[in-house]
Amino acid sequence: MKKILMAVAVLGAFAAAPASAQWYIGGGLGSSQAKMGSSAPAAGVTVSGNSSRDTSYKIYGGYQFTPNWGLEMQYADLGRFKYTLSQVGASADGTYRADQWSLAGTGTLPLSNNFYLMGKLGFSSNHVSMSSSCVPAGCMTNGNGRKTDLLAGIGAGYNFNKNWGVRVEYENFGKMSKTSNIGDIKGDNWSVNVQYAF
Repeated sequence: MKKILMAVAVLGAFAAAPASAQWYIGGGLGSSQAKMGSSAPAAGVTVSGNSSRDTSYKIYGGYQFTPNWGLEMQYADLGRFKYTLSQVGASADGTYRADQWSLAGTGTLPLSNNFYLMGKLGFSSNHVSMSSSCVPAGCMTNGNGRKTDLLAGIGAGYNFNKNWGVRVEYENFGKMSKTSNIGDIKGDNWSVNVQYAF
């Protein structure tokens, strides 16, 4: 019964939304960054490439309840990152991929001439898939790792008309995963997106 009442309340909130409320979808390309911890898997081993960038893409959709407040869900593939373990006389390359799902509240500040500023705050479900790499002194192994952390973002956009627009934004996903003997992997992303409002 409680679930039914909650569903009715949610539907009622959508039905009672003002005429300015609307659905939208969007997607874009960007430049993502992943940073590993600064420690090494063993004494005498160094890690290079532990802060690197790759091309990202994302898709998202949301609902703008009012001109200022909304809710948005997205998926972002942050790309593939490389690192190298080194010790005297030996080295090994490794890779990992990162992606995320998120749900966030959005705040929008309309400006003149169809420009606007925006911010978002919510939760990001992060995933890292890492290949193993070893040198004689130690290994980097993690396999698949997941981590939920805070998502924070800021951006600016321009609406060409009531349906089409473009926005540029920066998002920080917090901790993506924890690697064996190294520490947390942290991720963020800059992106340029095209958006369509219904």
